[in-house]
Amino acid sequence: MQNKLVFILQLTVFSLFFIIGSAQSPDFTFAGLEYSIGKTSTANVNFPSLSPQQGVLFTIGTTNNDNSHEWKRQLNYPETGVTFSYVSLGNSSQLGNTFSVVPYINFKVMQKWSSRYNLKVGLGASYFPTIYDEIENPNNKAISTHFTWAFRSNLYYDLMRSENYHIKLGLGYFHNSNGHTRLPNNGLNTFLFSVYSQLNFNKKEVTITEDSNQSSNKTSQRYFTTRFGLGQRVLSKYNNDSKDVYAFSASTGKIINKTFKYGYGLYYRLYKDYYDYIHENGTLVAELYPEYRDNATWNASNIGVFGSGELLLSHFGIEFELGINLHKPSYKFDWQINEEKYVDGQYQLGELNWYYKLKKTVSSRLGAKLYAINTNKVPRHNVFLGAFINSNFGQADFSELTLGYMYSLPIKSRMK
Repeated sequence: MQNKLVFILQLTVFSLFFIIGSAQSPDFTFAGLEYSIGKTSTANVNFPSLSPQQGVLFTIGTTNNDNSHEWKRQLNYPETGVTFSYVSLGNSSQLGNTFSVVPYINFKVMQKWSSRYNLKVGLGASYFPTIYDEIENPNNKAISTHFTWAFRSNLYYDLMRSENYHIKLGLGYFHNSNGHTRLPNNGLNTFLFSVYSQLNFNKKEVTITEDSNQSSNKTSQRYFTTRFGLGQRVLSKYNNDSKDVYAFSASTGKIINKTFKYGYGLYYRLYKDYYDYIHENGTLVAELYPEYRDNATWNASNIGVFGSGELLLSHFGIEFELGINLHKPSYKFDWQINEEKYVDGQYQLGELNWYYKLKKTVSSRLGAKLYAINTNKVPRHNVFLGAFINSNFGQADFSELTLGYMYSLPIKSRMK
């Protein structure tokens, strides 16, 4: 029940982000209808046979071709919106269908060669009626929860375009994963071709003008921020109840031109599943790491440093972090349990090899934030709510809801 609640909250947060973002003085709105077809990669041994994945997608969005907010100018006036999709996964009995809601931002790219290319990137949530079941559906190890994260990326080419109508051809990638809230979680990865048609309406004439002061000045602003997070994860397929991760972080950095936020800081996390496994003297603790029991809290903790980058889009932020774990001792038995293999009639623990060391060392974090106060107004005080997926070198670690506070010094400007 807890992991369902997490994903419902994530879906609500993401929807709010783009409802707010789409309401910000667009020069016109549009609706799009898209058909996609593609190939889904095999997720595990004995994975169900698949016919091509097919989907129908409906998009509502706005253009941002005005100077009402600095981020629009800095990002070359991108489009924002929400895509709703229905996808047939290519095997009705074992994989079924999925329904997704994915907020997105659409950038103009490759402008030196052509004005017809754009890149759409979105992160949201999916619902799967058909999921893994140990007895009734054991070969579908890709999806084991009804709610998952959904990531979409599409490169489009404007095949036909007029003032009121566009037709685009697209190449895309679609990924679904539950963020390690339940195992197995091999995920679904699909590469797609699509045809997209778009109708523009509520069009207003907007002239993009360069403000001489804006174009000649570069602004910066020092910030300090703290955040508290509540995550959800499972330890292994043998202990598949979702448990909490308690996270705290403090960081500082600069905001450039009210849009690009760069920072660095420290994080601390306490994993309840690690703590319980140590406290209850789990098999590997009893046999290999009995010293962990001397201080279960410390050995269930994770400490690290990170660098971050964020795009500030008024009330909305898209953030990515890359970190180095300085202390995460329990990842040792985590890896050994989850990388266990059946060889020559017996189970062998995962090997503590170079790949283990890489995953233990490198962390990352991707998600979105909703700010209470429009960041374009450069407030001194702001609070935010966010939804994130955390990973070990790209492999999901836990899903997180976070609440944070940001304090900013007065904005500074200097001539370029």
